[in-house]
Amino acid sequence: MNWKLIHFILLFIVFVGCASQKPGLHQHKEALSPKNEDLLPGTDSTIVKEAKKAFIGVDFKKREQADRLLTKAINTFSVAESLRSCIQSNPPAEKKFFQFYENWFNQFTNEAVRSKLREEYKPNRLHQISLAVLDSASQISYRAKLLDPFNLEIRSLLIKIYMKQGEITHLKSYYTRAAEELKRYLLFDKSNPYIYEKLGECYFALNYWEESYQAFREAERILKVNARFQLQVDAAGEAALDTNRLIYYLHRQGEARVRLYDSDGAIALLTQAMQLSNSQVAKQELQKILDWINWDDGNIRASEIRDEIRRLEANNNFRESRSQYLELLKILRSIRAKNEINWRIASIEYNILGRKNEALDRMFHVIQSIQRNPVVDPLREIYLKDYAAMCYSVGLDYLNNNQMRLAYIYFHQASQIAWERQGDCFYQLAQLSRDNPAEGIRNCLRSLDFIDQISKSRIASLYELLAILYKRMGDFDNANKYFQNWVNLKNISKNEL
Repeated sequence: MNWKLIHFILLFIVFVGCASQKPGLHQHKEALSPKNEDLLPGTDSTIVKEAKKAFIGVDFKKREQADRLLTKAINTFSVAESLRSCIQSNPPAEKKFFQFYENWFNQFTNEAVRSKLREEYKPNRLHQISLAVLDSASQISYRAKLLDPFNLEIRSLLIKIYMKQGEITHLKSYYTRAAEELKRYLLFDKSNPYIYEKLGECYFALNYWEESYQAFREAERILKVNARFQLQVDAAGEAALDTNRLIYYLHRQGEARVRLYDSDGAIALLTQAMQLSNSQVAKQELQKILDWINWDDGNIRASEIRDEIRRLEANNNFRESRSQYLELLKILRSIRAKNEINWRIASIEYNILGRKNEALDRMFHVIQSIQRNPVVDPLREIYLKDYAAMCYSVGLDYLNNNQMRLAYIYFHQASQIAWERQGDCFYQLAQLSRDNPAEGIRNCLRSLDFIDQISKSRIASLYELLAILYKRMGDFDNANKYFQNWVNLKNISKNEL
């Protein structure tokens, strides 16, 4: 046989053999991507199931889609925030608002979508438009979450949007959604105090006071643990404790304890927050809450009822206010609180309901109470002035009705209190006591002790009366002195005219 022929036949056989192996290689590649992942070659089925349960992740393409949606949602939320800022400016920046809105609106290339938006959200409906944009951000974020439920950035944005919707609309359903998302977030990461903080805010908005307290308490704990961890990792550094966040967490815990009527717990937390704070404004705000709690010696419910009645009073529901104040008196603990409520009742009785005798009697007992009590009441001066004003006004009523003796009694009562019309009280007493020269002179001189409080015409009248009374007493020197004062003041008045 020809060697060339033999060589050719051998090469042909090798070529055919190599070609026949190609399908085998292709089949091997397909075997690496089986349709049934439970039947992977070379693996134990139990191991496969355990591994599938333990693995957390999504398909690469879904993750890419979710990331694109996240970027779109972030941009939409930013537009919604800008629109809210335009609305909240004073006056609302409508021109700027619609510039932002048009830029966002133009991203929709589908004319059907654009037509629908134009129909539903017309100009001059700024609030509805801003909510629509915010709702769009919510929907985009939710779609992104469905594609990649393990992306915490997507969840964080969705939580932020839900809370913003709740803040604007005051609908509890949004806070409920945010709380559910926050709880799911904690399944993946329990090291972030911010998540517990937001959960506490959601619970607070939902009136879940104990849950809110526990969430803020956990936020405080995680904040401190993170600071200690950071200090251990970087031994040369300082503790990374965010004092401002700590103060906020203590403050919110205190507010939750207030809602639970735990005055001692609330006072302890708020006091601790105030001690940590370097801000005078923050200290003042915290002190206001502490004062509110302590208004009736820690009787928080009484403080709440007082505020509710004051809202009634602000709406001019005076009869109902008086009735509820009288009921509130029955549950008050402290003298100070009782004095304040009696003063409020007396003000309504005197100024609105015309029950002047009851008001005077009520205020008289308030004055006696504050004079007996060694603890200085912050409303002491107000009580005294209001009581003096009531007495002075009643004195004028009796004077106009020619009941001089009763008028004298009330003017005398009002004159015993240091207030801005004390000089006028003595003036009225001086006029009423002109038939008693000694008493009249004494009242005239006492009135002149408050010369800055009384008018020039009344000063002139006092000089004239003193001249008459001193003359009646046989004291001609003083009579002449005050007569000259009267003449000089009258001449000054003429020149001024």
